[in-house]
Amino acid sequence: MNKIISIVSLASLVSLVSIEASAQESEYRYDDAMQLWHQTDNAAGLGLDNSRDRGYAEFNLEHRSGDYSRVQEGNQHNQLKFTTERYQQISMLFVGYGRFQFDMDHTKHRAWCDVMRPYNSTPFFSGSNVSGSYDTQNFDCTAAISTIPIPLSGEAMDREMTFGIKLDYKVGDLSRLRDPRSRSELLDYKLTPAATFTFGYHTLGVSGYYNRRKEKIPNITTVQTDPNLMYYTMSGMENANGIIGGYSGFSREWVNHQFGAEFNYGYQHDALNSLTSVSISRGQEDVWGQYKYAPGQYTSYTYKVGSHNRIKSGALLHHLDLDMDFTQGYADEYRQQLIQERDAEKGYTSYRYETQIEYRKRYQVKTANASFHYRFSVTDGTAINSYAGLRFSMQHVSNKHLLPLSDFQYDHFNMQVEAGKAFLNKRLWVDLAATYHFAKNVELNLADATTPYAQNVWLADMDYYHANYWQGHAEVKYNFPLTIKHTPSQWYVKAYGDYLRTNNHLDQKMVGLSIGIFN
Repeated sequence: MNKIISIVSLASLVSLVSIEASAQESEYRYDDAMQLWHQTDNAAGLGLDNSRDRGYAEFNLEHRSGDYSRVQEGNQHNQLKFTTERYQQISMLFVGYGRFQFDMDHTKHRAWCDVMRPYNSTPFFSGSNVSGSYDTQNFDCTAAISTIPIPLSGEAMDREMTFGIKLDYKVGDLSRLRDPRSRSELLDYKLTPAATFTFGYHTLGVSGYYNRRKEKIPNITTVQTDPNLMYYTMSGMENANGIIGGYSGFSREWVNHQFGAEFNYGYQHDALNSLTSVSISRGQEDVWGQYKYAPGQYTSYTYKVGSHNRIKSGALLHHLDLDMDFTQGYADEYRQQLIQERDAEKGYTSYRYETQIEYRKRYQVKTANASFHYRFSVTDGTAINSYAGLRFSMQHVSNKHLLPLSDFQYDHFNMQVEAGKAFLNKRLWVDLAATYHFAKNVELNLADATTPYAQNVWLADMDYYHANYWQGHAEVKYNFPLTIKHTPSQWYVKAYGDYLRTNNHLDQKMVGLSIGIFN
């Protein structure tokens, strides 16, 4: 814990270094809205986005609770988070961006999942049927650098290139605080080189990345001895194998290698700034146990299309954003036998698993998401004074297990209205939003609805999936100057809250408080 506090304190000191004048809240929102390349994987776009040097550091406390939750999520969360980011021109040739986030979360009443991704991913995870509390810690860092536009030698002055690279690095820890006590450790990093080519009002961009994600449960311990304590390994839908004392000697790791590429087309002229991106990625996740035991392998393909547009009309700034993605994944399941080989000459025994049967694409996942967002902001040319907008989104989820056949289908739609305005010479910001969630086509067909996993997870979560709800959000943020040792700085405090109520009498409440500084 002392090491964690030292890291956060160091990040705080770095983020609080003030370079020239601090950005105000209204200016920060304007820059966020206009930096379209920052919403892509292309780090070379940093050299194209026009932005002043700016940044912030923030501590945040948040509490969320309610019975509108799924079994594998838990129904109460308390979180402490520290976040800092910075946009900075490093020299005459380079611009950079950095972000650091650390969060600690305490979750109550969670069961059947001892990993960080229980939904729409590999089916080969594990968990206890006994509800318990979990502690989570995450360190999430991003660093990106880009050249400024470089005129091409011998070419017209309106032809330029930028080059950039971005590193995303995350480590995490998920610890169960009740027998059987597991600890899942995460290491996730992603490296993305990129380039852009500008000719006239047009820009073409390309980037490619390699992402390695490893999650590992090295062992499971117990404090007390319970002869009836079971531990489960899952293989998709209601299929879960529970063994009394199955946690003893258990270890598991999930290693995913993902490659992806993104292509961008940008247009900027007069009042129009537009950026369209298309990306594709492929991931392959191996699952390993003791002696390289492999229950299966999960392969996924993800396709994304996004179009972000900003149109200036006098004092109005129009935001038009469209995002779509489609993911298709499947798991090959293995039946393996442990092979023991005795070396009489050297006197040792080796162990390995040999695949006897392979079920190809036995478990299948499909997800599709689409979102349209329109907002108009009233600006003074460099800062946003107020805004109002509308967002529409939809999601389709399909999980299927073959031989025997079980499947789950889920569609839902969200409609949101939003508005915000600055008061008191832009020191006070008030943001409001209201969302209606409509669930449709919820279908669950289980080959065996009597299994413990079917009864305690799938059927228990059906109220969540069938629910329609209204959700309200309110946020108040006050900015104030503060001088410490003759150094002026711009601080802020923020309070926010959500309330959600469903048609089947479930609810969820969330409140949060933040304090931060612009730098």
